[in-house]
Amino acid sequence: MSIIGKVGRKTARVRGLNITIHIILLLGAITMIYPFLLMLSSSVKSAVDSQKMSLLPEYLFNDKVLFRKYLESRYNEESSRLADNYPGLFNSFSEVEAPEHPDPAIYKLWKQFLQEKGGEFGVYDYYVAEQYGRGVYPLNQRAMRSLLRKENHNNLTEFNNRYGLGVQSWEQIVIEEKDIITRNYHSGGNGYLGRYERFKEQIELRHRNYLNLDGNFATMELMPAFSGNLRAFNQAMGTNYASWTAVTLPSTVPPEGNPLRPLWIHYVQSYLNVHHVVIADDKLAEYAQSRSALHNEDDYTYLVENLAAPEDLEVRSINNSFRNWLSEKYPKDMQNPLAKLGGYPDFAAIKLSEEIPKDNLFAQADWAEFAINKAINSLELKPGSQADFVNYLKGFYALPDSSLDIAKLNRELNTRFDSELNLYPAKTLPAGKYGELWKDFVRKVDSVHLQLKLSPELQSAYSQYLKVKYGSIDALNMQWGKVCPDPTAYPLPLQQIEYQLMQENKGKIKWEFTKRNYAMVLDQMLNDARSLRNTLIYCLLSILVAITVNPLAAYALSRFKPRLSYQLIMLFMLTMAFPAMVMGIPNFLMLKKLNLLNTFWALILPAAADGYFIFLLKGFFDSLPKELYESAQLDGAGEFRLFWQFTLYLSKPILAVIALGAFNAAYRNFLFAFIICQDQSMWTLMVHIYQLMQRASLNVGYAALVIAAIPTLAIFIFFQNIIIKGIVVPMEK
Repeated sequence: MSIIGKVGRKTARVRGLNITIHIILLLGAITMIYPFLLMLSSSVKSAVDSQKMSLLPEYLFNDKVLFRKYLESRYNEESSRLADNYPGLFNSFSEVEAPEHPDPAIYKLWKQFLQEKGGEFGVYDYYVAEQYGRGVYPLNQRAMRSLLRKENHNNLTEFNNRYGLGVQSWEQIVIEEKDIITRNYHSGGNGYLGRYERFKEQIELRHRNYLNLDGNFATMELMPAFSGNLRAFNQAMGTNYASWTAVTLPSTVPPEGNPLRPLWIHYVQSYLNVHHVVIADDKLAEYAQSRSALHNEDDYTYLVENLAAPEDLEVRSINNSFRNWLSEKYPKDMQNPLAKLGGYPDFAAIKLSEEIPKDNLFAQADWAEFAINKAINSLELKPGSQADFVNYLKGFYALPDSSLDIAKLNRELNTRFDSELNLYPAKTLPAGKYGELWKDFVRKVDSVHLQLKLSPELQSAYSQYLKVKYGSIDALNMQWGKVCPDPTAYPLPLQQIEYQLMQENKGKIKWEFTKRNYAMVLDQMLNDARSLRNTLIYCLLSILVAITVNPLAAYALSRFKPRLSYQLIMLFMLTMAFPAMVMGIPNFLMLKKLNLLNTFWALILPAAADGYFIFLLKGFFDSLPKELYESAQLDGAGEFRLFWQFTLYLSKPILAVIALGAFNAAYRNFLFAFIICQDQSMWTLMVHIYQLMQRASLNVGYAALVIAAIPTLAIFIFFQNIIIKGIVVPMEK
């Protein structure tokens, strides 16, 4: 029967109340499902994009985020390797940006180069992309393990015997190549490492992360020598590089007197792996005679480090090979397309940034000049300039003790500062004398403290300013280093190459990121399926015991009505007043004394009888008609038949509720199972997930929880009628 009658429902007041109730219920439902949706979204993320909470992962619709995530995976989460390939540009994966103007022609040129020259490069020239990660199983790590399992018939003992290893599980099979460029790296030719080398040789081109010796040279030698100051480097070398990514490693030693020479010699003779250092055959023969013979790699290393003259050494790298190939393809007397590749198509394409550009000296200079001279009314000072501003003002308002004369400053500038600590520069251009000082200060302060308030008019003014200054877009591209028409100085355009590589395989990459965390969880669960088996057995036994012990106890209280039945029910109900773990220590000590730890008995017996289940069943049994039992007894039915054929048969709805409750309690039991079943062979699914989360990434943990939620969600969906009937039927009775 409805609470509100049909007539009452027609009034506006009642309708408003009805709508309000439904809205409140809907909002309540949303607040319940919202955290689950966030967890679902986080389960397909990684470290670089997990900080931003969103219901839909951004990489699914934002190519900039996808590129950042792709490089994180491609570089095996190694930021140092990212810095090698993008010197001075990106120091972490969160800083990665897509190229301003992606140019497919550059990638087409690169693919053509690899088709013609790719066979010349071996395992020392590239890393395997997506080979390892922090708390996740990337694509090629899974591929390598799958291959080894297939070759060894999924038998870990056979694998250990074949390669002379003693790994305890397949997940221990991990190879992390981190320092291929360095002198001490050696690729294994035999055994397990030899098998990996063959796997590496057969990997697809898109999974080969080629070494950028130009970038590594800049990162390891040039930037430390000049404290990362590109202007100082240009001044010392007489060069005009716009960014560190434009610096190239000469294939041969610079001549005497060149300031780059000692840095080149140190890098090649002391740091670079000898597989990238070539000595001409005639010179190699001469050095071999002086050392009796060159038997192995160590002898060759000794030769490079101690005997060979720098002039006899040559750097072999994919960078130099690419430049040589370009020089052959586009001779000097032939017009080549390099002067157009990667550059801005027109001035309107150059976007004015809110802050000063980070990676281009000439773009920085033009931005600062425009901001100070052409856009002063849109210029803002950041709070971080406070210390510099105070020191600047001391040049005009200093006391004999070198402190700031606040009183004089306030009088002349018409301000109300009370101390140096609270003296911050005006965010925008002020009026009067203060404004003159402010304009002078922004010309002297580091431009990193400046920012522009962007607008369409300001963007148009910036484009016009650049057009007037450079005249043509080709001149700007040359000055800013966006193009390089000289094939012999052409830097490896990795940002363009890797962005186009991502675009070419976008669907595969998105699918890999979506399934990767789940693949690791399923790999753990299915390849060590004992936790699934244990959980299944535990849940089945818990259901069986719950629908056996509890009905027997409730039947006895309902049928025979002992004198203390209500006191017993109260005692059972009192157990619900205490958290389950209050009894954890007594249960553990009792089970330990009975020698039942790490057994199913330890999991089942402490929860065999449940006070709430007994209370619920007794109430249901009391509602059954007594006449039914009396008729059955007259027909000769015994107590067991009354219980089995009548009571339990009529109690199917409530027994279904008991079974579902027992399943839910057993399935989600973690802490007690963790304490009493510490043997790995007796782990339940929840304990296994906990152990997985200790070594996996947070996002893999979310994926594990999503998978673990599927059985309970499925049971609720398919058995909700039984659940509702079990709640309603006792009330109706």
